[in-house]
Amino acid sequence: MADAEHGGPKDALCECTWGWNELKPGDNPCFHMPQVHPSLIKHIDRLTGGREGLRFLLPLCGKSLDMKWLQEKGHTVVGVEFVEKAAQHFFEDHGIEPTVSEEPSIGGGKHYKGLDGKISMYICNYFDFNSDVCGQFDAVWDRGSLMAMEVRDQKRYVDLTKSLMKPDARYMMETFECSKDQGQGQGHGDGHGREPHGHHHGNEQQSHGHPHDQPHGEGGEDIITGDQIKALFGDGYEFACLEDKNSPPNDFAKQHGYISLIYFLKPK
Repeated sequence: MADAEHGGPKDALCECTWGWNELKPGDNPCFHMPQVHPSLIKHIDRLTGGREGLRFLLPLCGKSLDMKWLQEKGHTVVGVEFVEKAAQHFFEDHGIEPTVSEEPSIGGGKHYKGLDGKISMYICNYFDFNSDVCGQFDAVWDRGSLMAMEVRDQKRYVDLTKSLMKPDARYMMETFECSKDQGQGQGHGDGHGREPHGHHHGNEQQSHGHPHDQPHGEGGEDIITGDQIKALFGDGYEFACLEDKNSPPNDFAKQHGYISLIYFLKPK
């Protein structure tokens, strides 16, 4: 697959198989949420605006259970993921026989399609994906994907994702902060402290190299603030924080020692 323009084969999106190749059959990566995200369930009406039959985009989707849940709600779901094993696991786990095709237009990636196209996964570098491949979307559910980007790539990621959104599309995202009892000095990758930033937190795409070796982003950035998100998206979007530090934590966040923050954006 083509390398992202900032990096080559060591770019943050180009070595993210750690955590998948070591899995035994039936196992999940430690960053996989084993249930539908409770915030997606809680805020689905706001994300859809009460509309039915929408096209959903899930960047860096891994084998997220959210995709099947959205499809069962009557939506068409497209995930983008670098690790092919994630797609294989997803379709096997749900007993879906996909069709698999080569997609030269996305850097030599692949397209997994199941349930008559109601669920698709494109296996490619996210920066190779574009609206010519799959059109535009009504809604985006970003579970930690923006946070998985190097700081230098965050604006590029947002601009690409905006280009994939219809004019009235809505966007909901989860970001993370360490819980107070974990602090900022803990190690990565063992389910504690800063683990969500060490490997991709939930939608399952990691920074390059072994996650224990690599802080999130340039300069070790571990959080992205609401003000930073607003600046990345620009003045054309209404912005709201739906869940903050004072919201009841979900079980997965408590188990892994982080605080989940949920933000929502829609065009003005």
